[in-house]
Amino acid sequence: MWRTQEEIAAFDAARFTSLGPGYLALNLAGEAGELANLVKKLWRADPAMGQPEGFSAVSAESRVQLADEMADVVITTIVLANHLGIDVEIEVARKLAVIDERLRAGYYGREARPS
Repeated sequence: MWRTQEEIAAFDAARFTSLGPGYLALNLAGEAGELANLVKKLWRADPAMGQPEGFSAVSAESRVQLADEMADVVITTIVLANHLGIDVEIEVARKLAVIDERLRAGYYGREARPS
């Protein structure tokens, strides 16, 4: 198990035990929404955010805000995974293999293009 997942399990032990998976899933959606809302605001301020080279348009201050929101998404995801007995490290490795297999088979999704 990923060390960070273990640390979050210890941190979470006394905090979220009374919450069910429905609450945690909705909380995750809320955290992801906060991240998306921040990106939307940054995009409105600088349309370059919508372009592949837009990463360079993100200021250091905005990166700090984005990192904070991303941490909330990761923590909430791991709390939910821990309560469901899911090893995030194993599942991420498995999913990366699935994605790699799809890419090798020529599937790039509607938006992605081969490099």
